[in-house]
Amino acid sequence: MQRYFFKNLVRMVYHAPALKGTLRNIPIIRNVYPHERTHPIDTLYGIDTSGVVPVEYIHSDRSLRAQIIPYVGSDPGVVRRSLAALGNVEDYTLLDLGCGKGRVTVIGSEFPFCEIVGIELSTRLATTARRNAAVIARTFPHRPRIAIHAANVTEFQLPKGKLVLFLYNAFGRDLLAQLLTKLESRMRSEEAHMFFVYDNPVCGELLDASPAFTRWYAERVPRDSQGLRDHEPVVIWQSGVGCRPTPHQGIERRIIITDAKWRADLEA
Repeated sequence: MQRYFFKNLVRMVYHAPALKGTLRNIPIIRNVYPHERTHPIDTLYGIDTSGVVPVEYIHSDRSLRAQIIPYVGSDPGVVRRSLAALGNVEDYTLLDLGCGKGRVTVIGSEFPFCEIVGIELSTRLATTARRNAAVIARTFPHRPRIAIHAANVTEFQLPKGKLVLFLYNAFGRDLLAQLLTKLESRMRSEEAHMFFVYDNPVCGELLDASPAFTRWYAERVPRDSQGLRDHEPVVIWQSGVGCRPTPHQGIERRIIITDAKWRADLEA
């Protein structure tokens, strides 16, 4: 018990946002943060989306923390290739579910969406995402507007019209099931097409089982960043309302769970 307490305490101090800046200035200690180097996209745009934020700093509710995943920014190349697979998105609003610091919303602004909306449970992370959105708005005034909301995705009122929902394994099965119930109800009352882009689809079987969604795309998408592997599994579903014929092959690839909470893959 004491060993677990000490390990957990060290982990909380290690990730504490208020302490990171100080610890990184200490020559020996800063070497323990090698995986939290500034990501090239932050250097490119002058934003802050790097690092890891544990669930302890995302929400204070323990029961809710058990259902969410620590923040890690999505790989830019994976996001770009996934959004490009959708084709024409000019009539769609992009929603990043569990947007964290807003990296996906920034990359999404490179595409001609009507609007981009980030939904984030952590008020602290949402504040960072708003600062990043403000940088993009000043630098690229003609890009789509980015709006960040601090909210639970299961309680957030979805925008009207066509939607692209992006999820990078930000939360687990229970919250996703609640969200799907909400989406299915919305589709019964509003006939607007919807894409669901799921990067690292750990709970993808829920979408496969939903009568409201069908597969559009399933690929092991190459990563830009070096990491534990050179690709990310991405599966995209579309709603039955207003569905479009898919140009993609291999859409029924089986999702393979390599870790029940953290990792999925697709059969080759």
